[in-house]
Amino acid sequence: MKKIKWIIAGLTVLIVASGIIFMIGNHYQMTEKRVEIPTEKAKLSAVITFPKQKKIKGIIVFVHGDGPQNATQDGGYKPVMERFAKSGFLSVSWDKAGIGSSTGNWLAQSMDDRAKEVSQVIAWLKITYPKEAKQIGLWGASQAGWVIPKVMSTNPKIDFSILVGPAINWMRQGLYNTDWRIADAGGSKSERLAERAAFEKDAQLIKENATVDAYKSAGGKEKLSSDRYLFIRRNLDADATADLANIKRPLYLVLAEKDKNVDSLETKAVYADVVKKSVLQVKTIANTEHMMLNPKIAHHQFLVTLTAVMMPKYFLVDQDYLDYCQEVAEAQ
Repeated sequence: MKKIKWIIAGLTVLIVASGIIFMIGNHYQMTEKRVEIPTEKAKLSAVITFPKQKKIKGIIVFVHGDGPQNATQDGGYKPVMERFAKSGFLSVSWDKAGIGSSTGNWLAQSMDDRAKEVSQVIAWLKITYPKEAKQIGLWGASQAGWVIPKVMSTNPKIDFSILVGPAINWMRQGLYNTDWRIADAGGSKSERLAERAAFEKDAQLIKENATVDAYKSAGGKEKLSSDRYLFIRRNLDADATADLANIKRPLYLVLAEKDKNVDSLETKAVYADVVKKSVLQVKTIANTEHMMLNPKIAHHQFLVTLTAVMMPKYFLVDQDYLDYCQEVAEAQ
């Protein structure tokens, strides 16, 4: 009986301690509000985060990377949103079309469609939050590298942007990622070359075939839904170079030193060559990979999941990256 009491007491302490850790690790210095933003093709369910006890300087609009993302990327955006809140900025992000409570279908979008969506959100913000919209900034990661330059090149009202791990060209990014995937699996140089050739052949089949069924009949190997197939086909020729050349406002490029999804060296070289030097700043975050996760846990999925649940505020995201995002926001 005494042993059972000790076990119960121990479990109680563990549960209470876990609850306290969870509360501390998920307590952000900002407030959140869920709103609905109407656009031309969808009603977007969005989250707006507000600073606490800080004079509002402006609004930062979040632009997702690839995939079925919800407004906060399951909470993964919150550490950087908090840094922006501490700097006096609202953050605005939404469930992609067809995700969560948003209507529509994000897989039906081209990069031009995504850019128009961002511009329509900004127009809504300026009407709904005119005082807060004194400055408009954009933050985006990965695939947003094909969206944000379009928005900046057509909308002179964007004051600044932070781009994290963007690629330049869809095809070259796919080849780069393919190389790393085979290399990490222990593949030889000849196997990597074979996979590159297969990737290019498959991309050509996608260009040549209007439907996923036709693609499969022609020898296509990828297991793709019809929507995903059409999304890839619609965006396969995406290239940011021309849009980058038109940017006239400050652009902060953040790269991961050990990015295996995007070729950071190519991105840095093209940005340096194409973007006006007077508006470009480049920061490479040491030891990090594409997702900007804390490098101490990035290769341990259990630790990533546990940290994302229990202590995302302090340990999920690389601190140097968060510090730099806050530094940029403070400078505006």
